[in-house]
Amino acid sequence: MLPDAARQVDPAFNYEVQEIQGLYGPFSLSERVLQKIWLKGDMDQTQLRTVSGKTLRVLDPGRWNLLEGPDFLEARLELDGQKLVGDVEVHFHTSDWQLHEHGANPNFNDVRLHVVLYANESSPDVRTAKGAVPELLYLMPLLERDLEDYAMDDALLELEQVEEVEWMLKFMEHPLEARRAILREAAEARWARKVDFAKKRLAGASWCEACHQYCLEALGYARNRAPMARLALSYTIEDFASGCMRAEAMFEEQLGHWRLSGLRPANHPKHRLAQYAKICKARADWPERLESVLATLKMGEGALTGAAFRKSFGLPALIEGISAEVFADTISAKRLNTLICDGLLPLAAAVGRVEAKAYWLNWPAGDAPDTMHRFLKQAQIIDRAEPFANGQLQGGLQLLISR
Repeated sequence: MLPDAARQVDPAFNYEVQEIQGLYGPFSLSERVLQKIWLKGDMDQTQLRTVSGKTLRVLDPGRWNLLEGPDFLEARLELDGQKLVGDVEVHFHTSDWQLHEHGANPNFNDVRLHVVLYANESSPDVRTAKGAVPELLYLMPLLERDLEDYAMDDALLELEQVEEVEWMLKFMEHPLEARRAILREAAEARWARKVDFAKKRLAGASWCEACHQYCLEALGYARNRAPMARLALSYTIEDFASGCMRAEAMFEEQLGHWRLSGLRPANHPKHRLAQYAKICKARADWPERLESVLATLKMGEGALTGAAFRKSFGLPALIEGISAEVFADTISAKRLNTLICDGLLPLAAAVGRVEAKAYWLNWPAGDAPDTMHRFLKQAQIIDRAEPFANGQLQGGLQLLISR
C-alpha cells in the first residue's frame, strides 16, 4: 500500500492522518493507529531487527504520551542483548522527523528508537538536538494484517465509545431513501474492488486454489488471516483431505504469528484447521461443487431488494444447499455468509461464473461488529421488515473507513 501525497492533521489530537490505498479502495489512517500497534505489540515480534542490523526485544513499549514530546516515554528495550531505557517516536515516514522539527526540540533528546511505517532507501539523516542517532525500525514488514484491518479496528472502537461521531450525524441528516442510496453506492464501490482483487488473485492461482485460500483465510477471521493464508499456500486441499496433516502440527508451524489473546475457544486456529480438514475429507471436491451450484443461479439484477429478493431468488434454500452439499454442514451460518460474500461471490464474478452483484448485495450479512449493526438500526436502514443484508454492512464499513 502506498500513501497518498496529501496529508492531514486531526485537529482534535494533532495526529497526522494519511489516505492509504487499500485492497478495496482508499481509506484514512491516523498516526494514532500506528501508535496503538506499537503499544499493543500487534506485529511479528519474533525476529525484530533495526535497520542498522541490531536485534531488538521490546520489554516494555513505554508510557503512551498524549502531550507534547515523544510518543512513548521510558520504553524498556534490548538491543543486541544490551538493555536500555529511552523514548520511542512513531511516524509514517523517516522524513517526518525533520518535518515535525524534532531534531531541534530537546524534548526528543532521549528518543532511542524511531519506528517508521514505510521503508525508504534514501532516508534522511535523523538526529536529536544533542546529535544522537536513534535506531530505526520499519513497521510495515512486521504487520501480520492489512493496514485496513487496523484502521477498521480503530474506527469501530471509536464508534463504540462515541455514539454521535460527526460522520454519523451527517449521514443521519439525509432522508431515509437518500441514506439507502448512499449505502448502496458505497457497497457497490466495495464490490467492484473486491472483484478486482479476486481477479488479481486468479492471476496466480486456479479456481480451486483461490477457493482454498479464501476459505482458510475466512476461518482465520481478521485476527489470524495472515498465518492461515501462509498455510493455504503451503498445503493443498488434497493435503487436508489425506488425513496426514495434523492441525496441531500446522499450528506449530506458525507459532509466534497467531493472535490468541481474547480469542473464543471455538475460534482457536487449531479448531479451525481441524474444521477445514473435516470439510476437505468429506468434500475433497468442494470448489467444483460450489462452481456447479453457482452455475444454477438466476440473473440477479433488477428492482427487487431485501426480503423480496431473498424470497424471489430462493436465497434460504440456496444457502442451505451450499452449507450441506459444499461444506458438509461444517461452517456456522454467519461465518459461511462471510466466506461467501468476502471471497466466493467476488471470485465467481471475477471468472465470469455468474452475475453475482445483486446476490452479494442482498445476501444475509455474515459476521458483523455489533456497533455497525446498532448504527444501521439507528439509521433506520434495517428493521424487522428489512433484514440485515451484506450490502448494508459493506456500505456501512466503506463509509466508516473512508469518513
